[in-house]
Amino acid sequence: MPDSPKQSHNQPSLFDESHSSQTKVPGITRIFSGWNESVIRNTVDHLTRDWDPSSPLDLSDALLVVPTRNAGRRLRETLAIRAANHDTTVFPPLVTTPDFLISPDRMPSVALSNRVASSQETHWIWAALLLKLPLKEYRRNFPVDPVERSLRWACETSDDLLQVRRLLVESGHDFASAAETLAAEEMEPARWKELARLEAHAVNEAKQCGLNDEAVVQLSLPDQSQPPAEFTRLIVCGVADLRPLAASVLKTWSSHLPVELLVHAPPSESGRFDEFGRPAPAEWMNSAIPIPDPDTTIHRANNPKEQADLAFNLLRELESVPATAAIGIPDATITTPIQEVLAHEGLKGYDPAGRTLAGEGLYYLLKQLAEVIGTGSFSAFRLLLNVPGFANSILSDLSAAEDRSLTINRLIGKVDELIVYALPSRLEDAREAARRTGFSNDPLLAEAIDRMVQWRKRFRKEPFEDTLNELLSSIYLEHRFSRHDMTQAVLAEVAEGILTLTEELQQVAPAFRRPPGPEDQFEMLITSLASRRVYPDREPDEVDLQGWLELLWEDAPRLVVTGMNDHVVPEAIVGHAILPDTARRALGVQNNDDRFARDAYFLTSLIESRSAPGRRIDLIFGRENASGDPLRPSRLLFQCPSKELPSRTLHLFRDLALETPPSARSVAFSLKPRRLDKNNKVFQRTSPTALKQYLACPFRFYLKRGLSMSKVEIDKREMDAANFGNLVHRSLENFALDEEAPHFTERSEIVSYLHGELERQLFRRFGSERSTPIVIQHESARKRLSWWAAIEAEQRKAGWEIVSPEERFGNDQWPFQISGLTVAGCIDRIERHPEHGTRVVDFKTFSPGSGSHRNTVDSYHLVPLKRTEDENSFPDWMLVESGDGKLLRWTDLQLPLYVLAMKERDPKATITAAYATLGTSEAEVAIDQWTDLDEALLDSALACAEGAIQAIRDEQFWPPSEDAPPWDDFKDLLQPATEDAVDPTGLTQ
Repeated sequence: MPDSPKQSHNQPSLFDESHSSQTKVPGITRIFSGWNESVIRNTVDHLTRDWDPSSPLDLSDALLVVPTRNAGRRLRETLAIRAANHDTTVFPPLVTTPDFLISPDRMPSVALSNRVASSQETHWIWAALLLKLPLKEYRRNFPVDPVERSLRWACETSDDLLQVRRLLVESGHDFASAAETLAAEEMEPARWKELARLEAHAVNEAKQCGLNDEAVVQLSLPDQSQPPAEFTRLIVCGVADLRPLAASVLKTWSSHLPVELLVHAPPSESGRFDEFGRPAPAEWMNSAIPIPDPDTTIHRANNPKEQADLAFNLLRELESVPATAAIGIPDATITTPIQEVLAHEGLKGYDPAGRTLAGEGLYYLLKQLAEVIGTGSFSAFRLLLNVPGFANSILSDLSAAEDRSLTINRLIGKVDELIVYALPSRLEDAREAARRTGFSNDPLLAEAIDRMVQWRKRFRKEPFEDTLNELLSSIYLEHRFSRHDMTQAVLAEVAEGILTLTEELQQVAPAFRRPPGPEDQFEMLITSLASRRVYPDREPDEVDLQGWLELLWEDAPRLVVTGMNDHVVPEAIVGHAILPDTARRALGVQNNDDRFARDAYFLTSLIESRSAPGRRIDLIFGRENASGDPLRPSRLLFQCPSKELPSRTLHLFRDLALETPPSARSVAFSLKPRRLDKNNKVFQRTSPTALKQYLACPFRFYLKRGLSMSKVEIDKREMDAANFGNLVHRSLENFALDEEAPHFTERSEIVSYLHGELERQLFRRFGSERSTPIVIQHESARKRLSWWAAIEAEQRKAGWEIVSPEERFGNDQWPFQISGLTVAGCIDRIERHPEHGTRVVDFKTFSPGSGSHRNTVDSYHLVPLKRTEDENSFPDWMLVESGDGKLLRWTDLQLPLYVLAMKERDPKATITAAYATLGTSEAEVAIDQWTDLDEALLDSALACAEGAIQAIRDEQFWPPSEDAPPWDDFKDLLQPATEDAVDPTGLTQ
C-alpha cells in the first residue's frame, strides 16, 4: 500500500489507503483516484503527493505509461505548471505509451543474434514474399490471382496481413498459435494453417536478410525483458485498454520495481475493473450511464455541418472558448466542418493527433512524380505543374531560361492547349507533338517537356535517393518558410523517409528477386510516408479538437462531444475479412464487448468529472453523414434505467423538421464573382458563338468569356465533338483552298483528296502512332468525308462554285458591328451560283436525324417555349412569333448574323444560308437550307443581338439559366446547384 501523502502544498489528499488495492499479481497495485476531477489533475496530484514544494519536483526515477502521445504532452505541461506555481522546476519522468512496453528495444541485446527488423522492414519483407509466393498453394487466402501482381498489390496485401498480425501479437499470439487455438474451435483451420505457413516463410526471409523478426522478439518479451535500470517505479496512468502482451510485460517487470495502475474511478467502482484497470465488459454492458438531464444534454443535428454549428453555438456564451472549452470529435468526418465554423468565428482548432503526410501537398507531389517517373504519364506531368515550385524548377533549367516569354502561367496554358490538340498520353508523345507542330510557335514548350523526360531517365540510371533529393531541392529552392508553414517539417519527414528507405532496401535486398526500380521505390516511399505525422505547435488561442480516445485526458470544464453515433462510439468491428469478432473472442483479442465497456466507462468518466457547478458536457449525434446516409444514435445514449428508456427513445428519435429541417448538400465555400473590368474583352468585341453562350446562360458566359475559364480534361484519350468537327473542317477548308480540288466533279477525285488531307491533319496532331479511339474516329471521319464527296461533286455539276472558305468578318478587311460593338466570326464556306446567288454554308458533324424526323436548320436557332416556361421570364428581344402564331425563343444567331454580315458587305446580293451536315450515317449527310429565313426573322435576330449586347454592357450576368446548356463546362464546379455554389453579391450590387 502506498504511504499517505504529505500535505505540504495544502491540497486535500485523494490518495489514502482506501483508494488502492493489491492485484492478484505481486508488485502491481491498483489506485482508484475518483472521477470528480480530471485524469490530469488526479495524476499530477498522485505524482506530487510526497513532494515538498520548497525543492524541485524530481520525478526522474519514474516511468509513466499513458494512453496516447498527446496525453503525455498534456501531463508534462501540467507538471511544469504545478512546479512553476511554486517557483521551482521539475525533473520530468519518462512519459511513454503502452507501445514502449512491447517494443523490441526492451529485449536485452545479449539475447539477440541479429538486429530486429523495423516495422517497415517487416512490411517490405512480406511484400517481397508475396511477389514470389506460389499463390496456388495458398488458395484459402488467395482464391484467385490478382489482376496485376505488382508491388502496389503486394504492399497493400501485406499491410492487411500485418495489421491482423499486430492485433494478434498485442494479445500474445502469432499466426501459428492463433491457428492452433482456432483449429480447436473449428474456425477456418485450413485458412489459418496457410497463414501460419506464410508467417514461417516471412520469419525465415528476415533471417536471410540478417534480421530478427519483430513479432517473434515481441512475443519473447514477457519472459526475457527487464525494465530500464534507471527507473525505480512504474505508473500506468489512465490506460483503460491495456493489451494482454503489455500486461504480461508488466507482470514480469513488477518483480523488479513497484507498478501502480492509476484508475480514474472511485474505490466504490473497483469491482467493475479487472486486475489491470480495464473495464470489465460484464460490469459495463448493461449498466446505466448517468447522463444529466438528457433532454438538454443530448442534442440532435441533421448532418456534419449542423453538428459543427451546434457545437460552437453551445459554447458561444463563454468569455474565452479556447481557455475553457474543448470539442470532442470521435467521427473524423466532422473535423473539417468544425474547423470551418471556428474559422468563421475568428478561431482556430488544434488537433493533437497531428496531420498525416498523406494530406500534405508534398505527398501529393510525390504521388504525381511516381506516376510520371513510373509510366511517363503526361496528365500526371500536367498536374505537377499546379504544385508550387515545380513549374519554376522546370523553367529554370531551360537552355533559354533568360528568355522569360515562357512564364509559368504561359507554360500551363500551352500544355493545356497541347492536351486538347494532340491528346498525348505519354511525355515522349507530348514532346514529339510539340516539336512536330512547332506548337504555337513556342519551341520552349518541347524543351520544357523534354526536361521532365530527362529527369525520368536520370531516375533509371542514378541512385534514387540522390536524384529525388536533387529534384525536391530544385522545387523548393525559392520557398520561403514561415513559423506557421508546416512545409519545412513535412520536408524533414520526407527527407528522413527517403534516407530510411535507402537503408532499409539495402538491408532487405535478399528478399527481392530483383532490385526495386525507381517506380517501385516511389511506391515504397509513398507507402511508408502515408502514416507519418507532423505535429504543429499549439497556439494559446486555439480550441482543442480531441479524438474519442483523447477525451479522458481533456480537463476543459466545458466539453462538447460531436459524432455520438453508433459504430463510431462505441467503435464496432463488423465483418472483418480475416479476424471477425467471434475469432477475436476466442483469441483474447479486443472485441466489440471490450470496446463497448471501454467507451461506456469513458463516457461515464467524462460526465462524472464535469458534475461540479460551472462544469458541463453536451453530446451531439447526427441523423445523416455527409453523403446523406442515415445514422443511428450511439448505443451508449440508450444506457439508462428501463423506466427512462421510452422517454429517452422519444427524445432521440423525435422529428427535427420544425427545428432544423434537413439541409441540401452544401459546399465548403461559395464562389464570389466580381464585376468585370471595363476593359474586359467582352465589352470590346463579341461573336456569334459568344452570343449563343450568353443566350444559353448569362452566368456561364461570364465565367467562360469574362473570366476565360475553361475545363481541360487531362486524361482525355479521344477527340471531343468540337475537336472532331475542327478536324473535318480543316480538311474541307484545305480542299477549298487548293487550286484544282474545288473544280473536281468526280466523287473519286474528291474522296482521294479529302482522305489525303485528313491523314495529313491527323499526322500533324497525333503522329503515326495513334490510340485506338483516335483510329476509330479517323475511320468515322473518312466515311463522312466519303459520303460528303458525292454531294460535293453534285454541287459542282449543279453550278455551285466555292468562292472562299473560312471567310472572316469583323476585322479591318470586313468590318461588322452591331450597336457599335464589333461582331467577329468565320463563315465556313461562301458559294455562288449564277442563278441562285450567294450561299453561306456552315459545316456540322452532329446527327440531325433523317427522313421526316430530320431536324431543320431553324430548330437549331429557335425553340418553342416549354409549358413550364413563362414568356415574361424572358426579355422581349429574345422572343419572336412564328408564322403559325407560336412564340419562339432565340438560342443561336449564327446563320442570321452570317447573312446580315453578307448583306452589309453586298446589299444587292441574294443571300441564302445552309448547314452542310456530315452526320454519322450516309442518310444524315446533306445540305440543309434555311428556306424561311426572311427579312422578318433577320430583323428579329438583329434585335436579339442588340438586346444581348446591351445586357452584356449592363453586366446582366445573374441569375443563371435554370437549365444548364449541353456545352456546360462548369457542372462539376457549380454543385449541387449554381445558386448553392455562388454568392452573387459582387455581380448584383
